[in-house]
Amino acid sequence: MENLKINTSSLLKVSPLAALAAATINAVLYFIGDATGMIDKAIGIPGPDGAVQSITLVPVIMSSIIPTLIAAGVLLLLNRFTENPIRIYGIVTIVLFVVTLANPFMGIPNIPLSMGIWLDLMHAVVAGVAWYAFSNYTKK
Repeated sequence: MENLKINTSSLLKVSPLAALAAATINAVLYFIGDATGMIDKAIGIPGPDGAVQSITLVPVIMSSIIPTLIAAGVLLLLNRFTENPIRIYGIVTIVLFVVTLANPFMGIPNIPLSMGIWLDLMHAVVAGVAWYAFSNYTKK
């Protein structure tokens, strides 16, 4: 029977590369969205003081890197406690990705549909890059 566990050493090597790839792709998407008007800097996330915090490049990069590294941690835990970590990780990734599709529309008041879809595309990049990198470059 095929070994279904992952190589944790490979995961530790590929995780920062996947995070960098997701951040780079999303930075490009951010600039395209900004240049085409898909990202409206007047619309953002309400801060604690009620002021709107525009979506800028730094949060886009951080929102690409942090979830990718958290995903690697989840995969490490699944590898330790389950027999088929990649399969379970794939299911968790799909479920969480579908849930995150609502984030722009629920977390940003008055967001235009086009901007919400553009931000969802960025969510897809993070989920897709992490899933692709971890499922293809961590096998034993």
